[in-house]
Amino acid sequence: QFVQDITAWAFKESLILKVESATHYLASDATHTQKDQYTINDQLVFDLELSKYNPSSGKYEPYSAIEDMQLEFTMLDPHIRTDLKPAKGTPGKYSLQFRAPDRHGVYKFVVNHKRKGFSSVEASLQVAIVPPRHDGYPRFLSSAWPYYVGSISTSVGFIFFCIVYLGGESQERRLRNAKSKSE
Repeated sequence: QFVQDITAWAFKESLILKVESATHYLASDATHTQKDQYTINDQLVFDLELSKYNPSSGKYEPYSAIEDMQLEFTMLDPHIRTDLKPAKGTPGKYSLQFRAPDRHGVYKFVVNHKRKGFSSVEASLQVAIVPPRHDGYPRFLSSAWPYYVGSISTSVGFIFFCIVYLGGESQERRLRNAKSKSE
């Protein structure tokens, strides 16, 4: 039996794991549509479907027995590294919901699971995290009212100064002209 197990493993007939699909989508999206880019601080869901080769039937079957698989959400370094747990009620499916980092850039979902005896499980998907659009957040912030008042008062003061300065200069000329005419 031991020799049969070793030869089955050596010829990739047992303990072979395969990624059937890897997807990502917004948590609020009911259609589970994958996007090329997400906004910072979005709630994302990553799903991975895994199967194991069954040598007796010759087919791949859903496999959910891995408890220590991890997902990394990396740019250059991993920003998020967390456990990818099996989804309850769906055999072979691993799922995780997390918040996208508040730093924009090009990220990768990376699953790289290597254990002795099993074949390696590798999946990598690339996605862009972008800042919110110009209309995606409020334009006037209540905490910025001192700055608004300061800029408006500076503008009003400058206009008032221009009016006084230009108006004052013309009155001086009138006085000079009136003095020169009277002499």
